[in-house]
Amino acid sequence: MTQILIIEDEEKIQQFLEHALFELDEDLQLSFSGSATDALVMAQKKQFDVFIVDIQLLDYKGTDLVKQLRSIQTYKYTPIIFETAIVSEELRAYRELKCYHYLMKPYTKEEVQKIVAEVLDYLQQPIIDDRTVRIEQKGFIFEYRLQDILYIESFGKKMVIHLLTEQGELRQEKIAGYSLKAMLELLDDGPFVQCHKSYILNKTYVEAIQKADNLVKLRHCLDPLPIGLKYRSQVLES
Repeated sequence: MTQILIIEDEEKIQQFLEHALFELDEDLQLSFSGSATDALVMAQKKQFDVFIVDIQLLDYKGTDLVKQLRSIQTYKYTPIIFETAIVSEELRAYRELKCYHYLMKPYTKEEVQKIVAEVLDYLQQPIIDDRTVRIEQKGFIFEYRLQDILYIESFGKKMVIHLLTEQGELRQEKIAGYSLKAMLELLDDGPFVQCHKSYILNKTYVEAIQKADNLVKLRHCLDPLPIGLKYRSQVLES
């Protein structure tokens, strides 16, 4: 279910948005905040799919709140809809903060529903990630899509890349001449985290974390990976 956080300090507008959105889709999960400060705390405690943000809030500007949200990795590309009555603010938000759309006050129920419906359609679209990592081996360059890498297992300066094929099958590629640290640097642009002195995993495939046993279960993998005590906090935070 889509989680939407509405940051608006006027109760009447909160109620108006609630009515409009539940009329659009009664399964939406709506949360409300009247201040930027509280909204930031809520966003850090719970994962939201969409934000509707009033630019003029009581404690500080909605644009400053969105800057803070954009600095959080999980919200770097989350759809954000601004409410504004100030054209200059709307233009700056579009340019600098990559907001998805805006609602110009005063707006109608139909305008709210149209824009949010577009966002919901956008969220249903499959995300295609064609980023790759290039690895040199004996004069040859091998290229792997980041989204195909489940995890990497290290044996000193030799390692095995565990991959998921387009057919949903697992395959392994052995490479040499790279330390796990060097490999992590190559993967810096992707959703990877080191979970053990011998393992790097793709966070996209994390299915469950067994805290008591220090194990992490990945989708498509039969056996869980170990979590080293040194890396435990960064795995849990990711």
